[in-house]
Amino acid sequence: MPTRKPSHPLLKRVGRRGRRPGIYLLTIGLPCLIALIALIALIASNPSAAEMYKYQDDQGRWHYTDRPPAGQQQPVETVSVPAAKRRPGRDLNAMLRTKFPPQTPVQEATLGTVTIKTPVGTGSGFFVSADGYLLTNKHVIQLPENQREKLQNNFGDVQQQLDRLRQQLAWREQELESFKTDLARYQANLRGLSDGPDKTARQQLYQAKLEQYQVMEKELADDRQKFRQQETAATAQRREFDWKLAVADAARTYTIVLKDGTELDASLVAVSQEHDLALLKLDQYKTPHLKPAPASEIGQGAPVYAIGSPLGQRDSISTGVVSGFGSSFVRTDAKIIPGNSGGPLVLADGRVVGINTLRQVIQAPEGQFEGLGLAITIDTALSEFARDLSRD
Repeated sequence: MPTRKPSHPLLKRVGRRGRRPGIYLLTIGLPCLIALIALIALIASNPSAAEMYKYQDDQGRWHYTDRPPAGQQQPVETVSVPAAKRRPGRDLNAMLRTKFPPQTPVQEATLGTVTIKTPVGTGSGFFVSADGYLLTNKHVIQLPENQREKLQNNFGDVQQQLDRLRQQLAWREQELESFKTDLARYQANLRGLSDGPDKTARQQLYQAKLEQYQVMEKELADDRQKFRQQETAATAQRREFDWKLAVADAARTYTIVLKDGTELDASLVAVSQEHDLALLKLDQYKTPHLKPAPASEIGQGAPVYAIGSPLGQRDSISTGVVSGFGSSFVRTDAKIIPGNSGGPLVLADGRVVGINTLRQVIQAPEGQFEGLGLAITIDTALSEFARDLSRD
């Protein structure tokens, strides 16, 4: 299934067209661009660095730097930089087999399946070669365009709500100020009245109005405080989203988590322009890997197992059968839910059928029903990245 090229209002693509991922540069100002490049270089060359700094200038622009800015008047925030990952033995295949001796081919397939962590979430992937090549979905490492638009729309809705609340507060402030003016005028009139029952009655009315004003004033002050809290929270969420999205789009390395919890860094090799696929590489390790099952050997009704990290639960398996086939997909009733994306769909003999990609949800008059899961066929993935996989 074709996917749209990733885009973001703060980013533009430069470089040659082709199968390899394009380079995305921030267009939010030269100082920020230089700082981001420095951040990437720092992480790549010195993974044990402890912190970065970000601050906002007088024009509202955000800056990122590895040095505390001198003489900066605005608050400066510290951004943690990941520490170096511990490095286990070079033969991950032998290490994992020793820790988790497989009793079945499906259990063996779990040795080659990993969790992939990115700034915008987690997904799954699996090794397809003994020298560390990994397959996953493109949407695991790059937030899809439709999700970007949905989040942007959500932020827009929140901003519109804040604007309405801000306007309501302004109207109430005007009403309260008018009320205060009327009270002052009423009090001035009271001073000119002679003592007597009429003045006493008017004074009682004035006192009641004054108490009403004080209640309204307190309510307005409380609502102002609540509004400021909501505005601060919304601004912080938007800033965090923009920061994570910018870092994710600029990233070329990703944290993978092995079956035993070991975390390592894999680099991005290529992304597909036609399919929801990406290829990563873990260098200098011997890795467990899954063997492909040719499409000609996959029969309708065959038992299959979806391996991955659904909802952040690492090393999980769901079962089902092959329901049917599409042009580049295998349909299955095995549960494919968020976090499973990018993981393998395997046969009982442990061979991989496809890459778990998405599930279809069916809307009907009777309600919403969970539909079939879709996995991109392994043949499609290996054909898409044949040139990259053949280099070593």
